[in-house]
Amino acid sequence: MRSTSENQIKFISKKLVRSFFIERKLDFLFSLLAPDAYYLGAGKNMQAEGKKKVEFFISKAYNNLLPCFMTQDKYTTKRIGWDHWLCEVVCDLQVPEEGKDNEQECLHETLLFRRRKNVKADQNGWELVYIHNSFTTKRISPEEMLAIQQANRTRRNTHLYDGLTEREKKLVQMLRSEMQIRDIAAGFGLAEITIKKALAKLYHKYNVKNRSRLCAYFDAQENNF
Repeated sequence: MRSTSENQIKFISKKLVRSFFIERKLDFLFSLLAPDAYYLGAGKNMQAEGKKKVEFFISKAYNNLLPCFMTQDKYTTKRIGWDHWLCEVVCDLQVPEEGKDNEQECLHETLLFRRRKNVKADQNGWELVYIHNSFTTKRISPEEMLAIQQANRTRRNTHLYDGLTEREKKLVQMLRSEMQIRDIAAGFGLAEITIKKALAKLYHKYNVKNRSRLCAYFDAQENNF
């Protein structure tokens, strides 16, 4: 006999996937996200960490989501310790196109749930701490996908550093090239403390805690949107 927890996880997972792809709503997904939620997509740099960043990432991706319907969905669960459950979702997604055979993709989604502590009256007893999506498709070959990714990356680079001064842009580029603070300071001809103060302003501007998170943010912007 299946446990109550296992049934809950399967029910939540099915509702989550269907609300996103079929009902085209984000509210249920966002209500489940844990403060430390982590998202990993199918692309090399498709990742986001933290509830706000994951919400932002998924909202941007959602704008490009085509209407589709789902078939042959399967949900496999596994208990991970006392407080965590894993659910593997596999299903076919079809995008209807007028006058053409429906194109079909296979979605493989990994969801990791954690039992909430101090659950509020309006909250689900489980929170979502990890999401990983991958797709297979017959529509685009790997060579075509590489060309599309490169074209999109070139287009995104045009506006990647919008809102930054030329000095801030150069500072971010140095950070992303993994230069040390002392070397950055030397490049600008400034004291290290001055560079650290400039970085603190950038961290605050982009709501990140450190340089690795700042670089991850620009990597995501460059490679995913």
